[in-house]
Amino acid sequence: MNGSDHSQEVVDPVERMRDLLARTWSEMCRLYEVNASLPDLSSVFHQVDLSDTCVAAEKIVVNLLLEIMECIGRFSPFYRQPPRAFGVTSYRNPKTQQVEWILAPEGQRRWETTLARLEGLLVQYGGIVRAVILVEGLMARSTPGDPQVIAHCRCTPPHTIQLRRSLVQTQEIICECCKRPYEIAETQVG
Repeated sequence: MNGSDHSQEVVDPVERMRDLLARTWSEMCRLYEVNASLPDLSSVFHQVDLSDTCVAAEKIVVNLLLEIMECIGRFSPFYRQPPRAFGVTSYRNPKTQQVEWILAPEGQRRWETTLARLEGLLVQYGGIVRAVILVEGLMARSTPGDPQVIAHCRCTPPHTIQLRRSLVQTQEIICECCKRPYEIAETQVG
């Protein structure tokens, strides 16, 4: 094997994001003595604006902490703790006049490494993360009898996604790279 035969590791941005979220969730569960599964992406990315990656990373961590707070058992020492004990605080948004949750300074310090990693992933793979959130949201609203199919774009090599047939047939899901719509491959997924 010579120096030019290096095998290139394929990086799956969705798996990297899910892995980081799972590790963060696991750490939060350990810290607050919770035994719960990672929430679905719609909960994790609830009201997350991906156009500002710094704010988006903070909102993702806040959403995870809010989910943790909901999972605290009645006999846990954390049960009667205020949100600030979890590193979150509320404020009234001056533009919308709505109360929103943000990380308190101690939450910023506690989750600093996670925030930096999340922001880095969002900067690097923001478009793919948007697509995954869109597709998962659309799949959640699709009919149960709708079969899952494989769709691909026209990139070389083509990007491949798995989703409900009706989504591809009724809406154009555009590849961020080639700017062409995904098309159904003729194989059906179990």
